[in-house]
Order: sequence, then C-alpha cells, then structure tokens
Amino acid sequence: MSGKSIYVRNDNYLIVRLRDGDDFFERLTAVLEEEKIRSAILVSAVGMMRDVEIGWFGGEEYQKKTLSEPMELLSMTGSVNEKEDGSLFMHLHVVLGSSELNTVGGHLFRATVHQTNELVFLLPRGITLKRLKEGEGLLRLFPELKR
Repeated sequence: MSGKSIYVRNDNYLIVRLRDGDDFFERLTAVLEEEKIRSAILVSAVGMMRDVEIGWFGGEEYQKKTLSEPMELLSMTGSVNEKEDGSLFMHLHVVLGSSELNTVGGHLFRATVHQTNELVFLLPRGITLKRLKEGEGLLRLFPELKR
C-alpha cells in the first residue's frame, strides 16, 4: 500500500485516485468503508493495472486468466453493492489493452494499480443497490428505494 488515499466526495459523486502498487480492491474498499458508501455506480475509470485476474462466466463457473504485465485500463464499468450480510460487493468488468495493442476483458477479480487509477462513482440518492443470491446461487442485483 502506498499511504493515504486521495479522494473527494459530495452528495452525488465519489472521485478516487489510486496509486502505483495499491491493491485495487483493498484500497477501494477502504475508501468506501471510510465514507460509509454502500451503493455506487462506476461511471468513469482510466489508468493502468498489472497482476490482473479476470474471468468469463460459462454458466457454471468462471474461467479465469491472470495477466501479470502492465495493461492500459481502457474501460471499466459496474457497481458497488451491499450483500445480505452487510458486506460490500463490487461487480466490475474491465477492458484492458496490452503493449501489443491487443485487448482483453472480463469480470475483474483482482488487480494491482500500475502508475495510477482514476475512478468516478455516481452515488445514487434514495436508492440502495443490494446483491442477493438467486436461482443457481449467483449474486444478482436487487435495487431498492431507501425508506
């Protein structure tokens, strides 16, 4: 880890810069917990990642692949959700570009920040994004109006 997180938030947005060497999920979870954010929608993400684990869901399990080389973060989309037990769950998908200008993408399981990551989240006012198990046991999105 590389010290204090760099971020700012207001009622509508959370903007975060992660630093080289940060464990992507660990550092982002720390910011979300510190700010008591339980629901958010990722609207923008740029930077680079290395030691990335991504996956493709084949209907029964994820086929995973690890990419150790630094990759350009071309796109990331997804959401921050609260599970039934109150813990945070990030459902994120990425498209990454290699030094050969090839792309690869999938569900993001693990990553280390390379150089920087700049993330912008929309904070949905009056809406909670819940993740609950359904059917075959996958966590599915259940948005709810806050009471």
